[in-house]
Amino acid sequence: MLKFKKTEIEDIGIFKKYIGSSRELSCESAFVNMLVWQCAYNNMWAEEAGQLIIKSGEGESTLYRLPFGDDFRKGFELIREHSGREFPDFWAQEGERLEEFRTYCADKYIFEENRDAFDYIYLQSDLAELSGKKYHSKRNHISAFSKANEWEYRPITPDNIRDIRLCAEQWYSENSGRADKYMLCEKRGVGIILDNMERLNIKGGAVYVGGKAVAFTLGSAVTNEVFDIHIEKALADYAAAYTVINREFAKTLSEYKYINREDDMGLEGLRKAKLSYKPAILLKKYHCVKKETL
Repeated sequence: MLKFKKTEIEDIGIFKKYIGSSRELSCESAFVNMLVWQCAYNNMWAEEAGQLIIKSGEGESTLYRLPFGDDFRKGFELIREHSGREFPDFWAQEGERLEEFRTYCADKYIFEENRDAFDYIYLQSDLAELSGKKYHSKRNHISAFSKANEWEYRPITPDNIRDIRLCAEQWYSENSGRADKYMLCEKRGVGIILDNMERLNIKGGAVYVGGKAVAFTLGSAVTNEVFDIHIEKALADYAAAYTVINREFAKTLSEYKYINREDDMGLEGLRKAKLSYKPAILLKKYHCVKKETL
């Protein structure tokens, strides 16, 4: 029987073992996201018989992820046994595991597409270089910011983490009027990440103006090919720094083929912004539920 536990920093090795060398693209498979968003989604995991099983939610709202491991059917049967249901609900992303799921029991499920949760995945080279006509406006934004500000990019290290904390505090203060449980969870997560940069294998960068950090970004690897951007913030008076920090940080990630900038949460402005960077992959996500005719 599966024994689920909450995600803790010490669990990072388990996730690397199962996911690090896989072809997974989804940001939801990043260990740091499992850890940071646990307070909002009740993310838990279990390992048994060479399978990593992840679930979120609780009670009737429990959603299982498709199993990681070398025996999909074994993982599926473990989930069935734990859930007490022949066809439990799944949250799934495009990829090899979804294709295996479709082959195994697609006729038993309805696949409900969730556009608000699609991941925006870009070629690292596109974001780092911003070359060609399609990125003309982005280069103009950076040029305008550079004319208005004397700025510099700095990697985040133990020496400047205090600067990043101050920038984060100011950003959350500026946006306190729209704070909800998700923003509060994210704010807590920023603290966890900054407290454990080395243990969580976090990379980060910041844009400075006048010796002050006015924008920062934090991320970690999902796999050997995919790097995920967990947090990206710019102060209200320096909104154009989003374009700058995006490019400058991408330049430091040349060892990765893809950069995952996560979903748009159904926000029109955010969707427009993410599409403007021309994603190489728009990764579909599905709520998989049992067909009522069964």
